[in-house]
Amino acid sequence: MLKKICMVLMLVLLLAVTGCEPTEKLTGKTGEVKDVTGQNNPVATELKDPNPLTREFVVYRIQKNGEEILIPEKVRYAAGNKKAEEAAVEALVNTDPVSKQLTNLFPAGTQVLGVKVDGDTATVNFNQNFASRGQGSFNERMMINAVVCTLTEFPAIKKVKFLVEGKEIDTISGHMDLLDPLTRNPDVLKKPDKNNKDKNNK
Repeated sequence: MLKKICMVLMLVLLLAVTGCEPTEKLTGKTGEVKDVTGQNNPVATELKDPNPLTREFVVYRIQKNGEEILIPEKVRYAAGNKKAEEAAVEALVNTDPVSKQLTNLFPAGTQVLGVKVDGDTATVNFNQNFASRGQGSFNERMMINAVVCTLTEFPAIKKVKFLVEGKEIDTISGHMDLLDPLTRNPDVLKKPDKNNKDKNNK
């Protein structure tokens, strides 16, 4: 009889100990935890990155002040299972700049239909919205150069070819020739050093 009482007491003690530990069920959303223990104070857990396929890219932004200098900016973008090159261009087109001094000039509804890499050349295919007419010389030059600079961040890519709906285009608004692949233009990446320029002119 004493043996049975001891066993019951041990079982009650075991249940009391395990019952004190809260159990959590993560929902997959940042900072959300569903309490399944019935307790009033569930333990809060923050998920730093619920999407393991989110990647960081360097994209090139356009300045609001009209200066023809692109500014690099790091962004995190949910790339999913897409190739890195395509996801990088999507990040450029679909995200807004962090800095209030920068802007996104891509026409509303612009979509990246695909990016293919052959050797050192990337061919990026946009939908028709990308080639909206009447964008002006500044918008056209900076938008094109932003795509080229973003893609040439990948070491293997040296040139970028543009397609619209799978077809070659000669230009958007007549300010840049897009028939041939374009290389990175250093003039839109760095302001000229006035001191060095003055020295060279002496």
